[in-house]
Amino acid sequence: MKLASCAAALAALALCAALSAHEPAAASGNAVPFTAPQAALGAKAYLRSCASCHGANLKGVTGPPLVGKTSGIAQQSVVEVYEYVSQQMPQTAPGSLSKAQYASILAFLLQKNGHKAGPRALTESVATTSTATIVTGP
Repeated sequence: MKLASCAAALAALALCAALSAHEPAAASGNAVPFTAPQAALGAKAYLRSCASCHGANLKGVTGPPLVGKTSGIAQQSVVEVYEYVSQQMPQTAPGSLSKAQYASILAFLLQKNGHKAGPRALTESVATTSTATIVTGP
């Protein structure tokens, strides 16, 4: 009886480990925190500072698309995208937005790629350390 209980416990542990192994951000619920109001602010900042190159629909104009499997952010980590965007964008005035604006734009991009908003905002601290993979929409 003890052997069967140990075997069941080991099987449960193995299943938990397999399920929690490196999940992409969108698949793990809200692995990258951001709020719906933050994403709404990000949408406004995006339209002002990013849409001329990346398009109002995020599908690209002179810059790469930012939604979908072939987007410029597909399968990159949150920190990679945040660091690039906050240092190199907008192309006409790199680094000119506030840290909060860059975080809100990233929240907007996450939302548009199917990530779910939650109760906690995306902070610069999280954005500069999160290795969660950005899973992009269809």
